[in-house]
Amino acid sequence: MPLFDHPELKVQKDRRVCRNTDTRIAKYSRRGMLFSLVAFAIAITMGELRVMAPKLTLVLAIVLIVITLCRAYYVFRFEQLYSTGPKRWRNRYFLVSTLGALWWGVILLSHVLMLGFAPATHFLWLYTVIFCASVASVFAPYHRFLTWFLAGSLVPAALQGFMTADIIGAIYATLTLAFVWLMAHQARKESENYWDRVAAMQALQQKASNLAAARKHSEAAVEVTNEFLANVGQEFRSQLSDSLGALALLEGDRLTERQREWVRLAKNASGQQLKLVDNVGMFTRVARKDIHLRQAPFNLVRTMEKAFKFAARVAQRQRLEFNFQISEDLPVMVTGDNRKTAQLIRNLVDAATIIAQTGELWGEATFEQIGSSEGQLTLNLVDNGRGEILPDESELFGAFSRMDTTQVTTGLGLNIAKGLAEAMGGYLQLHSSEGGNRYHAVIKFEIEPNQRIYLQPDRRLQDTDVLLLHQKGLFVSGLSQMLQSFGMDVTSKNWDDGSTAPTDELLQALERGQLVVLAPAMGESRLLNGVTQIIASHKSKAEKLRLLCLGGYGHKLEFAPLAAAEPQAQYLARPVTRKEMHDALIVRLFGDIKKTNRRVLSTNTEVNRKRRLLLIEESRQHQGVTEEMLQALGYMVEVVPSVDAALTLLPDNNYDLLLVDCQQNTAHSAEIIEKLRLWESEYSPDDRMPIVALTSTTEEQFEGRCLAAGMDDFLTKPLSKDTLAETLERWLGE
Repeated sequence: MPLFDHPELKVQKDRRVCRNTDTRIAKYSRRGMLFSLVAFAIAITMGELRVMAPKLTLVLAIVLIVITLCRAYYVFRFEQLYSTGPKRWRNRYFLVSTLGALWWGVILLSHVLMLGFAPATHFLWLYTVIFCASVASVFAPYHRFLTWFLAGSLVPAALQGFMTADIIGAIYATLTLAFVWLMAHQARKESENYWDRVAAMQALQQKASNLAAARKHSEAAVEVTNEFLANVGQEFRSQLSDSLGALALLEGDRLTERQREWVRLAKNASGQQLKLVDNVGMFTRVARKDIHLRQAPFNLVRTMEKAFKFAARVAQRQRLEFNFQISEDLPVMVTGDNRKTAQLIRNLVDAATIIAQTGELWGEATFEQIGSSEGQLTLNLVDNGRGEILPDESELFGAFSRMDTTQVTTGLGLNIAKGLAEAMGGYLQLHSSEGGNRYHAVIKFEIEPNQRIYLQPDRRLQDTDVLLLHQKGLFVSGLSQMLQSFGMDVTSKNWDDGSTAPTDELLQALERGQLVVLAPAMGESRLLNGVTQIIASHKSKAEKLRLLCLGGYGHKLEFAPLAAAEPQAQYLARPVTRKEMHDALIVRLFGDIKKTNRRVLSTNTEVNRKRRLLLIEESRQHQGVTEEMLQALGYMVEVVPSVDAALTLLPDNNYDLLLVDCQQNTAHSAEIIEKLRLWESEYSPDDRMPIVALTSTTEEQFEGRCLAAGMDDFLTKPLSKDTLAETLERWLGE
C-alpha cells in the first residue's frame, strides 16, 4: 500500500479536477504555516520552556522555520512546480507537510515533558486540535495524507499523556486519540463523497457539453433547412406567380363555360400551392422567432373585415358556414402590423375551418383598453361541435401534424397563428369539448390618438321595427345585436320552432309593411320556401313588404323563386360587415344612401393609354405575364432587361411610372432603386417619378430595405389585375 494517496478512479486522473483540489490545499496551507509560527511564538513567550531549556527551544524554532520554508517553497511556487509534474509536486509536498506535522508533534511533546500540563501546554494542545479540525475538510480528498498529518501532530503528545500517571493527562490522551480516529474515519468518508461528487459533476458537465454540441449541431441543421426551405419557397413562388398570372390572362379571353371551369380549378390548385409555400416560409421564421413587425398606423376594422371575408370564402368552398361580428367599440386606427394581423386571422380561421370540417363557425372580435394608449384585441372562434375534437396542444402545434380528415395539414397554420400572436405581445389558447372547439387569441396594439369614425348609424333607423326570421345558428345572436346597435327594435323568431308564431309575425309584417330579414341556415331551404309560399298566397298584402335575405352558400339560387314572388326583395350574401348591413337597410327602407366625400379614381382605359410605364425585368420568362397584364389594363409599356438599359431610355422618354422586378436578393434590388434615384436627383430633381417594386419574395426585411433605397410602393407576386390596377391608380389617378 502506498504511503500517500494515489489516483485510483478515472476522475482522480483528470488533471483539471486534481489541479482545482491541489490549488485549494496550497491556498489554505499558506495561512496554516503563518498561524503555526505565531502559535509557537505565543507558546514560547507565555511558557517557561525558553528558561528551562533554551537550547532545546532554539533547536525547535530553527527546525520549525526550516520545515516551514520548505513547505512555503512548494506552496508559493505552486504554479511553476505544478505545471512540471502534478504527481511529483503532490508527493513532495505531502512528505514535507508530514515531516512538519511530526516536528509539531515533537514541539507539543517537549512542552508536555518539560512543563507538564501548564497553561502554555494547554494552549498549544488546544490550538493543534483546532488547527487539525479546520484543515480536515481541505485535506479530506487525500485521506491517507490527512491521517498521517493528524497522527504526527497529536499522537506523540497523547502517548506521553498516558505516561504522566495524571488523570488530566489520561483525559487529554484519550480525547486526542479519539479525535484522531474519528477525523481519520470521517476523512475516508469525505474523500469517497468528494470524488463521487466530482465524478458526478464531471459527468453532468460532459453531458451538458454533449447536449450543447448536439443543440448547436441541431440549430445549424435547422438553420440550413430553414434557409433551404426559404430559397426553394422563393423558387416555387416565382414559378407559381407566372402560372397564376397566365391563368388570370387566360380567364379574360373568350372561353366556353367548361374551359372557364378548368381555369378556375387550375387557379384554385395553384393558389393552394402558393398558400402552402407562403406558410412554410412563415413557419421557418416563426420557428426561429425571426418575425419583424412593421409598426405603422392602419385601419384595424377594415383590415379585420377583409381578412374575415377572405377566410369566409375559403370556408364556404368547404360547405362550412362562417360568420363574424366585430364589436362597435373597436378603435378604428391603431399602430401595428396590418399584414401580420390579417395573416394571423386567416391562418387561425383556415385551421379552425379544416378542423370543423362541416357545420358552422362563428368569430367575434372585441377590444379592451389596458392603458392610456394601449389595448388588446381578443379574437374568439367557436364551432358547433360537428367536427373533430382537438388533440393535445403538443400534438396540434406540431409543424406538420395531420388529423384524420380529407384536408391538408392543420398544425402549420396554428403554429403560424400562435407565433404571430406571441410576436405581437399576446397568445393563442385552444379548448376542445363535445360542444365544440374554441380558439382564443389575444394581440396588443397602440391606439392612435386621432381616431376616425367607422360608421355613424343613420338616425332614420332608430326605433324601426324589424322582424328577424332564422333557423338557429351561432351567428343569429350576433346578427340581432348588430341590428339593435343601429337603434332598431328587433323581433327574432325561429322558423323551425314548431309553432305558428313565426308565420303569424310574418303575416302581421305584411300588413304593416314592416322590414323582414331572413337568415336561412346553410343547406336548408325550408325558410325560403315557406316565406315564398306565404307571400305568393298573400300577394295583395305584400305590396309594401320590405324584405332582405342574408343568404349563405347556395342560397342565391334558392332565393330566385322568392325574388320572382317579391321583385323588391334584396339578397345579401353572408357574412356581412356592419357597414354592408347598414347600407343595405337604408336602401331597403329609404331607397338611398347618404353620400360621403371621397376621392374617385379614374379607371377609363382611354386615360390609361396616355400613361407610359417602364418595366425593368431581367428574366425574359417573367416579362410576358406582367407586360400582358399591364397592356390589358390599357397602359403603354416598355420592357428593358437591366437598370443600365433603363437609364439610357429615361432621358428621352417621359415615363409616368417605373416598375422594377426585385428578386430575393434585397441588396441587389435596393442597389437598382438607388441607381434610379441617383439619376433622378442629377437630371430631374424637381420631378419625382413613382417606383413600384414587383417581388415574389416574402422576406421581412425586403420592404424596409427597398423603402430606404427610395421605393414608393411594392406588389407581391402573383399579381392580380385588381390589385395591380388599384396600385397604379393610386399613383397615376386624377
